[in-house]
This record gives sequence, C-alpha cells and structure tokens, in this order.
Amino acid sequence: MRGLAAALLSLLALTLAPAGAAQGGYPAEVALPPVHPSEVAYATRTLVEGLPTPVSVVPLGDGSGRLLVVGLGGRVWLLDAGLALRPEPFLDLAGRVTGLEGEQGLFSVALEPPERSAERGDGRRLVAAFTEKGTGDLVVASYPLADDLSGADASQERLLLRVPMPEPFHHGGQVAFGPDGMLYVSVGSGEAAVAHLHERPAKAQDLRTLLGKLLRVDPFAAPEAGAAYAVPPDNPFTASSDPVAAAAGARGEVWALGFRNPWKFTFAPGGELFLVDVGQDRWEEVNLVARGGNHGWPAREGAECHYLPDAPGLVEPDCPHLELVDPVVAYAHLALDPEGGQSVTGGVVVTDPGLPELLGRYVYGDFVTGRLWAYDPASGRVERLLDTGLPLTAVAAGEAGEVLLLGVNGVLARLERLP
Repeated sequence: MRGLAAALLSLLALTLAPAGAAQGGYPAEVALPPVHPSEVAYATRTLVEGLPTPVSVVPLGDGSGRLLVVGLGGRVWLLDAGLALRPEPFLDLAGRVTGLEGEQGLFSVALEPPERSAERGDGRRLVAAFTEKGTGDLVVASYPLADDLSGADASQERLLLRVPMPEPFHHGGQVAFGPDGMLYVSVGSGEAAVAHLHERPAKAQDLRTLLGKLLRVDPFAAPEAGAAYAVPPDNPFTASSDPVAAAAGARGEVWALGFRNPWKFTFAPGGELFLVDVGQDRWEEVNLVARGGNHGWPAREGAECHYLPDAPGLVEPDCPHLELVDPVVAYAHLALDPEGGQSVTGGVVVTDPGLPELLGRYVYGDFVTGRLWAYDPASGRVERLLDTGLPLTAVAAGEAGEVLLLGVNGVLARLERLP
C-alpha cells in the first residue's frame, strides 16, 4: 500500500504542476490576496494509520460514530466507533473500478437520506462515484445497504448516471445529498492536466454536455424516459426555468457550470454549498455555488481571464461577454507564491465546539503542501492555520462535527486547538 500511495502522490504532483505563466497572456504582475496568521495554535492528532489510499471519509450518521473511508483502488472501508478498521470491505467495487492510471479510481460515496429512501419504498442505498474499468467513464451508481449499516451489496448495482470522459484526468467525482434531499454530482472537464485551452472546445461552458458542471438530480422521483433519475423542474436550465436554453440543448441536470476539476464540495449547516476547483496554471479556487452560476473555466482561473487570440469568441481580455461568479478564495500556485499551494482540497464549515474560534468558518487544505486555511464567510478573512505534513485528500466532518483530515498516505487525523 505504501508503494501505491507514493506512486499516486508522485503522479498527482506531476499532473497538477503549473503549466507555466507564459500561457494565455497572463499579466506579469500578480496581486496576491492577503492571508493572515492564525492567532490560535492548532495541531493534528493522528487517529488511524495504514488506510488503503484513502480519498474520502464519511460518517455513517446513525449515532454510532462509525466512519466510511473511500479507497481510490475501489473499496470502501468501515472504521468502528473505536476507529478500528474492519478487515473486510464495507463495499467492494475493485472489479468495477479502473486502475490508478491518470487520476482515476473510486472517488466518493454518499448515504441516501432515510426519509427520501422511504418514498421509493425499496430500502436505503449507498451512492458511489468512480471511473469504470474498460470505458474510463465517470459512473454514479447505487447499492443496497444492510439494515444495520454493516455493508452494501455490490452485486445489486443500480446505474444512475454515466458521463463519458475524454481523457483519464479531472473527473470531479464528488457525490452528496443536499439539505433539499437531491443528489449533487460534481463532474470535471475530463481534459489532460496541462492542456492548452485553445486546443480544446470549452466543454465546461457548453450547457449541452455534463462536463465541467455541478449536477442536481432526484433519484427518488419517477425517472425521466431512459434515465434512472428525475431532473428537478426548478433546476436553472430546464424547460420550465429557461426555455431558451433548453430549446438549444441545455442539459437539465446542470446546477452550475464553469469548473475544471471540482473534486470536493460540501454543504454548510445553513445550506450554502462550498466547492473547490483545482486550477491549471496559477490559481486554486474555493467557490460558493449558487443556482445557475458560471464559475468561469476555461475563460477564467481565479480572478484572471485567459487571453487567447486564436480562439475568438471564446475568451477575451476581462471576459466581457460572460457573467461570472467570483471565487470567494483564490490562492496562488507555488511558482507565484511560496506560501500558496498547488492542488486545493476541500473542505468543511466548522461546527466543532472544541474549535471555538473556527465556528462557522470554512476550513480547507492543499494536497501538495499539506497547508490548512480557514475562510470566514462573514468578513472574507483568510487565516493560515498550520502545515499538517499530510498529502491532504479530504477535509471533512465527523459525526460529532470534529474536523477530520485524510492523507493519501493512509493517515486519518483530527484538527485540534492547542491550549
């Protein structure tokens, strides 16, 4: 496992390296947003070691304190209330999931809300997102859960969604149920890590494709013809919401657009949706996503527009023809700011009473540097909390609200306040 994690870390560090500041006619001078040192000292406490290439952690939410850990290789593992790893997988999809070429694998899982599952009447299910062996497609599927939440049955797969990916990179791959009971799915642009933007169509700006989008679907209502889910009629680009866009072929599943690799998102206690988008050349983004919002890729990264003179009509200086949503945080790549990072990992809005100064703040990190920051939505202030030393693949909340930090090196840790 250690060799696999090391190989994965090296691969991702390479594929997420900056493509060079000269591309796209960027401005020579960069105004770095202010980052303040934390007035409180924090540390990490290691809880578990030896997890198999973990990329996501989710509480079972039944009051038991148990956690599900998603392994990139295709297996979901169960940690009991004492954080002991059960030897057999909670769900084994290793036969369905691609190998670890590119940025492929099993990305995330989400447990259906029990009240919504009751509407369907055939039991509660676990939803998973992964790249499929043989096709490389991004697949979202569900599996029946045991009544005692001791496991899920891989043999009873129900396919929900399939998105063909042009290349084995930038899949997104987060699934989560929102406070509205709908299933949200992040889908990346599916392009090579350092692709020149003007060599490829702007899929993330094309409403006729699901690439580069955040989707919102209802897997509990009567499905659309030929689909395993219903499209909520209040989605922004449905015929009832935007008949012009729908008539032009817009996909009704789209909730927001303009993302490169939106591989992590989370809902705040108030329902706000925070999503991180991994950048290409210079910037990493934290976005506050709203219905129908356009977050810019590939026209813009961070606050900078790409000027591509050989792509007329797609991107122009200052992006004058696009109504874009600014990221709430954009931090620079290491070539521009040694105090920045290289690949953003989200993120959780803190509810842990043991972290009083961070309550209500969004805590996020960086995969390459292991740095951890906190964003205050009320003031816009960003504080640097600490360098964790972990190759962070997830910053998440446990069942009691504790802030959990996951490293692809197999470590699960907890963020704690020092006296």
